[in-house]
Amino acid sequence: MQMTISVPQAFSVRDEHEFYPFQHLMSRLHPELRVVQVATGMHVHGGCTVFWGVVYQNGHSPSRDDVEKALQRAGFDLSRNSPIHMAVVKDHTPSASAIA
Repeated sequence: MQMTISVPQAFSVRDEHEFYPFQHLMSRLHPELRVVQVATGMHVHGGCTVFWGVVYQNGHSPSRDDVEKALQRAGFDLSRNSPIHMAVVKDHTPSASAIA
């Protein structure tokens, strides 16, 4: 099966430790996909505060606007939540052991 995925894509998890399984899955799907945590905050429909991550292609760091659009599509409430941590996306260089 072949499919096309537009990146960046955003997602949320309830526990910070859930990012590792996402990183592992994305690296297995394609070695150039990276997963980083960019924010904490609530969904537009309320609920508890969760951790928000972004999937993007290595070497193609998304702009702040791209990340904000991906977060909005995923349901991040930009009006009520803390700022996005773009430095994490720019400086993220995973170790070889994180990809294997």
